[in-house]
Amino acid sequence: PYPGYYFTGDGAVRDHDGYYWITGRIDDVMNVSGHRLGSAEIEHALVQNPAVSEAAVVGCPHPVKGEGIFCYVILNEGAEESDKLIQELKNEVRKSIGPIATPDVILCVPG
Repeated sequence: PYPGYYFTGDGAVRDHDGYYWITGRIDDVMNVSGHRLGSAEIEHALVQNPAVSEAAVVGCPHPVKGEGIFCYVILNEGAEESDKLIQELKNEVRKSIGPIATPDVILCVPG
């Protein structure tokens, strides 16, 4: 919209002294090992499991990949957190999107 300018997709705030502080991305795209992944597609893959009511996905620092995938899931009533369920969820994301989108962490949180 502004000729001669490039939109980076980064957010920033200006403090009272006039300094700009970069606050992070303003979109939901994560850069995992050079692959751009949207959080919405990972969330969609997670909620396909009948045990999952809701899911939220964010990027997290990763020492090798640069950015990792951290998932919060709310389980449906009657579903219980287990290592087996966490592995099922990771496998479903791998199958739906691909190995690069495999979550690093899945945390079950109360609804």
